[in-house]
Amino acid sequence: MSIITEIEEKDKLELKKDENDLYLEKIYEEKLRDMLKRCYQCGRCSGVCQLSKVQKFTPSRIIQMILEGFEDKVIESGVLWDCISCNTCLQYCPEGINFADIVRVARYKMRKLANQSPDEYIAHKGIYTTISEIMSQPGILPERNLDWVPNGCKITNKGNVMYYVGCLPFFNFEFENQDSVAESTLKIICQIEKEPIVVLKDEICCGHDLYWGQGKLNAFINLAKKNIKRFEETEATIIITACAECYRTFKVDYPNLFEDFNTKFKVKHIIEYVYDQWKQGKIEFKNPKETTETIPFTYHDPCRLSRFLPKNSTLLENVREIFSKLKEIGYTFNEMEHNKENSLCCGVSSWMNCNEKSKALRYKRMTEAKEAGVIMVTSCPKCRIHLSCIQNDYEHFSSVEILDFSEFLVNLINIKDIDENTEVKV
Repeated sequence: MSIITEIEEKDKLELKKDENDLYLEKIYEEKLRDMLKRCYQCGRCSGVCQLSKVQKFTPSRIIQMILEGFEDKVIESGVLWDCISCNTCLQYCPEGINFADIVRVARYKMRKLANQSPDEYIAHKGIYTTISEIMSQPGILPERNLDWVPNGCKITNKGNVMYYVGCLPFFNFEFENQDSVAESTLKIICQIEKEPIVVLKDEICCGHDLYWGQGKLNAFINLAKKNIKRFEETEATIIITACAECYRTFKVDYPNLFEDFNTKFKVKHIIEYVYDQWKQGKIEFKNPKETTETIPFTYHDPCRLSRFLPKNSTLLENVREIFSKLKEIGYTFNEMEHNKENSLCCGVSSWMNCNEKSKALRYKRMTEAKEAGVIMVTSCPKCRIHLSCIQNDYEHFSSVEILDFSEFLVNLINIKDIDENTEVKV
């Protein structure tokens, strides 16, 4: 390599470093205390903390130490690796302090300043977060298997509507039937849209787990930049996803980095997409099975959809309006004791803290589900995985069928052909 080429490469790296620093300033606070100035120590966060029900964890005490000038001790202790980032505390905080955001920034500090590694907290030996980090590197693009795409469903590399699959295909290495979520989601979209749907063979991770779980903010920024570049190349304006974590990332975290993201792309969760199509009269709900039996079911609200979205989000109400309509076709929706913003967490956000403590949280959740119905629907692939996992340990929960929203609805949707005044069944 010539000296000139070496200098050019060095300049590129410096430019990238400076650019990332500018983005980092948008999602990082140098002092945690600055994020806590409104706190007057009412202690409600500790009272409602889900983790505190299964182990000693006191958010109000941690906040008090930071406010009193002991941030360094909090960082050095590593205590914030324990937080499951469910954000229940935010729902009850009179000052709207986002403790999960504080944990996110603290984890970056614990890595960079205290040189800590969360390896012992990361589930499945870190294989999935490692894959995400590899994809954040320049020039790395995966080649995904698209064998799961439903027969007759036309896909493309360029178009108006994109289905962002997320990391579901990678989960197949360890968990069964993960393609079913992607297949059901795409089948619904393909039946409604008249043009081919953008599905990328070289799609990369959104970066959620690195951002919230491991404090790897620079890797997250790199993934965001690569994703946006790839999205622009597809010419898509609508991005649909079935993943609660991807949805939150695109809906909130990417716009925090890139001011023009929301002007370029409209992000929809599959719940929103189905709801909109229903309200526009393009679809209806119909049970293909002729039966008089009533099927009771319930819904598990993922943390990212119930406590991590802007207050003006109507997604929780929309999904329940759909479920209420299903009563007409033999399905009875029953709420669990803890629902909507008060929903119980599955305990393993961002592949962190899959242990006996989080298993106790899942046990309680499955107990509520069993009391509410024979089917539990959710909208987060990881919730589906973790709640299904506990069924392997406790046989009495095996009677509850756990389905993603798309799996549950795919055979209950009729597509209306308004122009021809006919109906096409999914």
